[in-house]
Amino acid sequence: MKRIYSDMKQRNRLASMATAALLLVAGHLSAQQHPSLDNYLFTPVAVSPAHAGMQDQHVVSLVDAQWVGVKGAPRTGLISMDYRNLRGLGLNLTLINDQIGPALTQQAALSGAYHLQVNDIAKLSTGLRVTVGRTAVDLLDETYYDLVDPNIYNLQGPMIANVDIGTTINTENYYMGVSFKNANRAELYDNNYTAQVLQVFGGHRMNLKGDWSLRSSFLASATTNAPADLNFHLFVEHQEKWGLGAHYSPADEAGVLLRLNPSRDWHLFYQYNYPLTDLVYITQRSHVVGFSFNVAPRIDSFTSPRLFL
Repeated sequence: MKRIYSDMKQRNRLASMATAALLLVAGHLSAQQHPSLDNYLFTPVAVSPAHAGMQDQHVVSLVDAQWVGVKGAPRTGLISMDYRNLRGLGLNLTLINDQIGPALTQQAALSGAYHLQVNDIAKLSTGLRVTVGRTAVDLLDETYYDLVDPNIYNLQGPMIANVDIGTTINTENYYMGVSFKNANRAELYDNNYTAQVLQVFGGHRMNLKGDWSLRSSFLASATTNAPADLNFHLFVEHQEKWGLGAHYSPADEAGVLLRLNPSRDWHLFYQYNYPLTDLVYITQRSHVVGFSFNVAPRIDSFTSPRLFL
């Protein structure tokens, strides 16, 4: 009798831990449906599918290590592949592997956009994205377990699909746009849905003396059941060969970013972020390291401003 009671007590404890893990996953997915969002200057399609085909480089790969030194902190790896043609069609495929604690999310996002020349100086871009992914929670390394009920340690979430839409107006020196993520509100677990996100963004490029230029941008996000989020960037670049910038999010973090262009077809970049929350007492650094390259000759006759990094 004592043995049965002990087993039941142990299972209840494990079930509670599993439920807590699922809540953690749900909260993480609601706040960060696109883990590459923090690095949208390097992967602009993360903000809006309307930017498909507008990346300066065809392939971008990066690793984002947040809150270094904290066990179970977010780790994101992604590869983004971009394509455009002379008829105004842009395509992008992004593969994402995102882990936080025992939760692992893997996603594949396909974005399509049409870039319409509305006059001599402006282009209107409209895009649609479908993201397919799954989240799994693995508690094998987190808790003591018996072999009676091993399924509780590997909770495989359902395959879900999210739909995003967006539009952007581009000129040679500025851009402005809006996007709406998770328009369909896919169900994660029972009565738990992906959060919807409305984003407004814009940017400006100004030529300075000599071969210098200054870019500024902002991103404002409103997420269901979450505080609003603001991001600001400044980036100074010399001859499109190297540049240094700053990032500031009032309720989140501040940081610096560096981009080097050793050749016309290869770019390297690095971003450092410092937390502006209570996390500063635990960790004081987050890092992003990445590179981009071209796999095919550029379409020089397709005029599109390079407003991102």
